[in-house]
This record gives sequence, C-alpha cells and structure tokens, in this order.
Amino acid sequence: MNKTTIPPTIATIGETLVVIGAAGWISQAAVMKYIFAIGAILMAIGRFATRHDAAKAGITLRRLYIQQYIGIIMLIIAAILMFIYGKIDGIEIGDHILRATPAAWLLPFMIFVAIELYTTLRIQAEHKKQVQK
Repeated sequence: MNKTTIPPTIATIGETLVVIGAAGWISQAAVMKYIFAIGAILMAIGRFATRHDAAKAGITLRRLYIQQYIGIIMLIIAAILMFIYGKIDGIEIGDHILRATPAAWLLPFMIFVAIELYTTLRIQAEHKKQVQK
C-alpha cells in the first residue's frame, strides 16, 4: 500500500463505520454513536488528506471537491448532535428554549448523504470526460 492509497482506504473504513452507526442507531445501543463518530472522524481524515491535482482539475472538479468537504462538515455536525441529545436540557435564546430531539442528527446526516451521492456521481462523470479528451 503506497501513500496515495492510504487516505482513500481510511475514508472507506470511515464510511463503513458511519453506515453501521447510522443503521444501528435505531437499536438505541450506546455504542452506536461512538461507532458513528469514529467513522465520521476517519472519513474526514481520509477526505481531507486525499490530494487532488488542482492544476489538472477544472473548475467543475474543484467545486465538487469543495462540496464534498461541506458534506463532511455536515457529517461531523451530525455526529456531534448524536452526543448532544440527552446531555443538554435546552439552549435558552431570549424567551425561547431550543431542545435537541433524539433525531436531531438526521437532518445534517441527510444533507451529507445527498451531497455525497451527488458529488460521487458527478466526480466520476467529470473524470470520464477528462479521460476522453
């Protein structure tokens, strides 16, 4: 295994742990949020450590990679929200109290999934376009 394949491998392991943690969340097992968080951290490390040749990549590819980074940030927010639920009664803002619900992590997670699906398919299509040129 060389240096260029280590970050994608770490990201793949992280993706697997995220799927296991998200699917196992319904069982309410306490360990699932840790599996999800570890997977999110590994995925972030793998994604941010992967080097892309910015000189060769067009504006479209650079935009897609930035969108992937935004998706990873949403995944980290989802992992944080998994831990916040049950720890805080609520955050008081003026006369209102914001409360975390058990499924508060699902919104940023769904945003991450939508971004991940879109960018993965588009990046593959862009790479095929570049190969054909």
